[in-house]
Amino acid sequence: MMSKLLILDYQKCQPGRCESGVCAAAQACTLHLIEQEEPYNIPMLYAQACRGCMKCAQACPFDALEMV
Repeated sequence: MMSKLLILDYQKCQPGRCESGVCAAAQACTLHLIEQEEPYNIPMLYAQACRGCMKCAQACPFDALEMV
């Protein structure tokens, strides 16, 4: 069985609309697998290490993260 992978839909991601430009999903990730270089920048996702807790997806107000 193939494992699932977390993906970030860059069309939906709007860090400029998150509080102070800081990605809400990045703040919710306890493993720090979503990083922003600076506020208002699009975050980078390190999905290979994701454990699938989906805290990031629940925190994202734009539904930009999903497990596929």
